[in-house]
Amino acid sequence: MTGPTARVAPAILALLALTAGCASSPSPSPTPAPAVSTSSPAASTQTGDDNAAPPPGAAWRPSAALFGERLAAALLPDADLPPGSTAEAPAVASTATALDPKAEAAAQQHPECAPVLRAMFERPAGSVRRWYVTGNNVLANRTQIDVAGLADGLSRERFEALRAAVTGGGCTGVRLDNGNGGVQLTVEPVPWPGLDVPAVGFQVRTPTGAVTSPGGLTRVYLWAAVGDNRVLFLTADDTAHAPALRPELVTPQLQRLVAAAG
Repeated sequence: MTGPTARVAPAILALLALTAGCASSPSPSPTPAPAVSTSSPAASTQTGDDNAAPPPGAAWRPSAALFGERLAAALLPDADLPPGSTAEAPAVASTATALDPKAEAAAQQHPECAPVLRAMFERPAGSVRRWYVTGNNVLANRTQIDVAGLADGLSRERFEALRAAVTGGGCTGVRLDNGNGGVQLTVEPVPWPGLDVPAVGFQVRTPTGAVTSPGGLTRVYLWAAVGDNRVLFLTADDTAHAPALRPELVTPQLQRLVAAAG
């Protein structure tokens, strides 16, 4: 890796360390999948009621949580990558990663943003994570995909809480203690039309962390659920570069998880 390249993964993870002091990466797979079709996860302000209807077009799939080899097999394999893409070594979380104490303190002070901080920083035990690189190994060309099984209705609960925080306007920003006067996170929803699984897209902007241009850094997330399983996508770049997740990675990964979850 060279130039901005060499600072890429560290740059995304270093910003996590800058803002809250945590970060991480996981695994391969076989078999393709059915289609994740066209309709959109409309915004809603409802919270975690199991009887609450998911957004129009985003059917909740009653699929059991995947673990171990079955979960690893649900992660997008090299054979399904877009042309010109590569994947880095997968990693499995042997134990759960909770919120960093500073992020936990922010969640306590701003409970409306706790679901956002949880999505950013927590990592379930057994989750499988991997970095995918499309083109040059620089910031916005990197997509992190993390799949996890969340049993006992936790997937639905987390989805509803995150949806209320992001699309319901519950969390628009939060300040984190970074040991250097604190840093302000600005949280904004990012629409993802065309998905028929429950999904919440959002971006988190900070005034610092830019690598090649002024204006801070933006991380873009998509949290999608397939029954008791969730997949979390992440990319980041200087805010001036308007980073965005790549549909050519998001769509096949969602299709694969739908297939794996049956």
